[in-house]
Amino acid sequence: MADTKDLVVIGGGSGGFAAAVRAAQLGGDVAVVEEKHFGGNCMHGACIPLTFLMHVSGLMDALRGASSFGLEVGEGALDMGELQDRKDMIIDALEMGTEEQLRDYGVEMIEGRGGLVARNTVAAADRQIRARSIVIATGSVAGEMPVEGGDLPGVIGTSEALNLREIPKRTGIVGNRPWEIELAQYFNVMGSQVVLITDSHRLLPEADREISQRLAKHLHDSGIDVRRGTSVEAIREKDGRELEVVLAQERESPVVNCVVASPRFPNTTGLGLRELGIATKRGAILVDERMETSVPGIYAIGDVTPGPMWSHKASAEGIAAAENAVGLSGSPSRVDYGALPRCLHTHPEVAWVGLTADEARDRGIDVRVGKVPVAINPQAMILGETSGAIKVVADGAYGKILGVHTMGPGAIDLINAASVAVLSEATVHELMRLVPAHPSVGEALVDAAMDVEGRSLHLPKW
Repeated sequence: MADTKDLVVIGGGSGGFAAAVRAAQLGGDVAVVEEKHFGGNCMHGACIPLTFLMHVSGLMDALRGASSFGLEVGEGALDMGELQDRKDMIIDALEMGTEEQLRDYGVEMIEGRGGLVARNTVAAADRQIRARSIVIATGSVAGEMPVEGGDLPGVIGTSEALNLREIPKRTGIVGNRPWEIELAQYFNVMGSQVVLITDSHRLLPEADREISQRLAKHLHDSGIDVRRGTSVEAIREKDGRELEVVLAQERESPVVNCVVASPRFPNTTGLGLRELGIATKRGAILVDERMETSVPGIYAIGDVTPGPMWSHKASAEGIAAAENAVGLSGSPSRVDYGALPRCLHTHPEVAWVGLTADEARDRGIDVRVGKVPVAINPQAMILGETSGAIKVVADGAYGKILGVHTMGPGAIDLINAASVAVLSEATVHELMRLVPAHPSVGEALVDAAMDVEGRSLHLPKW
């Protein structure tokens, strides 16, 4: 007879982990089926290793600029073996912690590829596990570039790029997503000549226009060759050890040692979605606001559903799905996507939450914007990180905070605080009442809110 569970989660990444733990907290008997590594792609091949490498590149930048603080340390030497070993040690520790947490909550961990064989049955590791509810959290997978030469040796994905133990002399990076921009900066700081290629005319088009322009200028000024508004037509071998990247509408074809191209797609192959009639669109599983699919009792979260591929989005959706699946009393649990933060671990950091001014105007909202350049913030001056700005977008009628957009030191931690303001529907008048610590970058957030009303203490009078 098949095992019986309250909830079976297919996928043990960020979203699957959150769903399993939350369901167990609510008293559910839970199992998680994971094909590769508990912790998922974020922990093993994306967010965690890339953020570590970005931190290292920041240290390298700091060493090179130490003389401006009166410190003479010389040129830093790079030991890629030691760097990669430490990165792997951090990942191993996090994976062990994830597994230990699941065990502590009594969650059964099953290794293998999970698939649906019925509305209430999951097949995995030569077993069939019955469940009252199921959560699909299989994430996304990398695909090949759909161009001539996209499968050549030297054309690698993000995970491979993160594990390189030798920095290429010349690197081509194709894409415009946060992790691709981060990789471009990482390789550049570590000594590679980088060309960043995107078919968009704006770098990071989903971000605030000015923040996007500032970031593009910063990358260009640091030596990255940013090619916007063009696409890759082909990749061809050149002289045996190099790759020529043929670009549309450009005469010059960059020649590089490796090309990082990492399109990602929902990981749905072999799950049995079609057999059960689970609705999809362009490979992604469609869900309602409760994270439930077209088949009652089956939920889907994270990269396998439409929308941006963010680990923290998957975690929030996992909690909501678990609460709805296990039957938390009260109204259905939902994710407030309007308060979902977005971030880049670049130098300087970039982060935002809520609407841009353009998006708000497109919705017919009367908008007022407050803005403070990071260059006038005392803490930024102390750190020597004065590139960027902080913007507050507010409703002109009532002062409700619609969005906050930041580029500068500590932007990611700052946006977490700003997300609370957006989530709670706070107004600029309430944010003005905050007394920030001095000196701190947070002072600029309050000052930007004051600038919405023309009351900034540090900007020229209106």
